[in-house]
Amino acid sequence: MSETRREVVITGSRLELARFDESDVEAVHAFAADPVVCRFTGWGPNTLADTRKFVADATRVRSDRYDLAVIRGQELIGSASVWTTSPEHLVGELGYTIRRDCWGHGYASEVAHLLVDLGFEKLGLERLAATCDPANTASVRVLEKAGLQREGLLRGLLLVRGRRRDRLMFGRLRPEPAQAGSV
Repeated sequence: MSETRREVVITGSRLELARFDESDVEAVHAFAADPVVCRFTGWGPNTLADTRKFVADATRVRSDRYDLAVIRGQELIGSASVWTTSPEHLVGELGYTIRRDCWGHGYASEVAHLLVDLGFEKLGLERLAATCDPANTASVRVLEKAGLQREGLLRGLLLVRGRRRDRLMFGRLRPEPAQAGSV
């Protein structure tokens, strides 16, 4: 990855979530083309053209969505998004992908917490949701650590590489402010 001056949107203890740059195609493609990384997703493995389109779309700044690069030091190790799905109901979703050699270090959990903060604080959402494949036990743990509760099973929600796949639904409501005068 080239030395790019990035707009950092939010900083965690070990990671930053920052705006993508057009020079990120190679770093993104390294994980987006990996069939192991994509095995539970509704997208991928990406072709180079798919990755170029993703990065081009992700560099566009929007008021209802954050598509962000996961940065460790100066290295892009994943992608993270939080977006509004219903402006009138203040509802949104989040998702993340981490490069395979960075699994098992708590990075996805840190990213999920940062996305929850962005969704509630920057997008002004009242409810956040996420889905994952029931077989993706690591992602289930990440979502639960980020305070999302398992709400149900969406049977056959996605058609993934020619096969219907279920999704677990998770959700979290904005924390209630402390009641005035409560003990």
